[in-house]
Amino acid sequence: MSYPQVMADVGLEPLLREEGAHYVLPLVGREVDQLCIDYAVTLVVDGTDTIRLESPFTLHVDGTTQVVDPERLETVAAVLQLFRAVVTRAEAGKDGSLTIDFDSDRWLRAEAIEDGEAWEIGGGLPPVTPSYFIAAQSGGGVRLS
Repeated sequence: MSYPQVMADVGLEPLLREEGAHYVLPLVGREVDQLCIDYAVTLVVDGTDTIRLESPFTLHVDGTTQVVDPERLETVAAVLQLFRAVVTRAEAGKDGSLTIDFDSDRWLRAEAIEDGEAWEIGGGLPPVTPSYFIAAQSGGGVRLS
């Protein structure tokens, strides 16, 4: 049996790819397999990557678009329809915006806020997969690590 000698041999796509005014996130083709609701909404993708939304965001499901506020439980129920959704597009704008599209015409959009991180995304299971982290900064922009 032969094992990869370096991470490049594993065949992973680059973690964060910069393209003009945004970063492409390594989530496409992967499934939301966990949801967590506390004072934020967290989507777990394939058990390794987390999308944590800490401020109101726009969600489109079943032809309806609404604002979901993680601190108002009556707005959060729609997020349950993202369970087992497959990511088709995932981009973090350099302005602090976030766009994630899912199969079956579902999507979410988040914008940077003035006083705090609106969202953060992290992933990886070192040493199996490299880790990454990106978050919206207060007032706009993103922080990478």
